[in-house]
Amino acid sequence: MAVDTAEQAVRDSDIVITATNSRDSVLEDAWVSAGTHVNAMGSNQAQRRELPSELIRRADLIAVDSLEQARLESGDLLLALDPADWSSRNIVELKDVSERPSADAITIFKSNGIAAEDVASAAYVYERAIQERRGEKLKIYS
Repeated sequence: MAVDTAEQAVRDSDIVITATNSRDSVLEDAWVSAGTHVNAMGSNQAQRRELPSELIRRADLIAVDSLEQARLESGDLLLALDPADWSSRNIVELKDVSERPSADAITIFKSNGIAAEDVASAAYVYERAIQERRGEKLKIYS
């Protein structure tokens, strides 16, 4: 359903997805209610954010592609947390998520993307297409 404002899109939503190159938050903490899951996949530079600091600090679980990478380029987290918060908070790699903490937990997946995963996924799709004889070869001009 189309809406007129970001607030209307976020408020009362079970899942919120942000994919922008914003320098500043594109939503407000108050718009996100208990039980919401947020996928934030844009603004993957240390000085850019899509999510407000209050939401990052309020989240019950934050999953990232890679902790090492997140410490370098997840502006959403870097701008919201002190360095000491990284070890005391529920920030984990996506591969380590086993279940939602509770039905009313606010959960966030902050994706920065890992090129190796993209290449592995593309290779898998390509190999399956070959096996299933799907798609068509394209002539590549040089």
